[in-house]
Amino acid sequence: MKKRTAVFKAGTLVLVALPVLCAVAWAVEELIVVERDAAIRKDKRNYSPRLATVAEGEKVALVEKDEPWIRVQYKGVEGWMNESCVTDNPDVVLSGQAVKSGVRATEQSAAKRGFTPEVEKEYRKDHPGLDGAFKLLDEIQKKKFPEESVVKFLEVGKLAGLGEGGAK
Repeated sequence: MKKRTAVFKAGTLVLVALPVLCAVAWAVEELIVVERDAAIRKDKRNYSPRLATVAEGEKVALVEKDEPWIRVQYKGVEGWMNESCVTDNPDVVLSGQAVKSGVRATEQSAAKRGFTPEVEKEYRKDHPGLDGAFKLLDEIQKKKFPEESVVKFLEVGKLAGLGEGGAK
């Protein structure tokens, strides 16, 4: 009888504890992607092989942090993203919404560091000699280069140890 009571108590404990443990296991921190085509990479370095591409506004599950990198999971793929690609702010304005409001997520990030469109406008006004440089920079920022081309450029120019990991 004592053995039966002990088994019953142990079974009851498991039944009570199981939902609590499951709730803790399912309490995953979700982050919102704030870049248009954020890469989930194999390793913690820029231009590491891309495992998946996550669209702006999609959510990823945080697995691990190793600043400035975070390990995430997305649709069965697990890998590394730079933490600047995500936010935990549910009120973030994404670029699709920004068309209406005029504020993109990247501008929100810059504003946190004190650089806003107003600051840039004032700086440009105070430094008219830099108009040509600003126009050139705007044109450069519009250009997109395939990752494969950038990796090849870095390898040929011996500009980065691509196999050695990224900066911390």
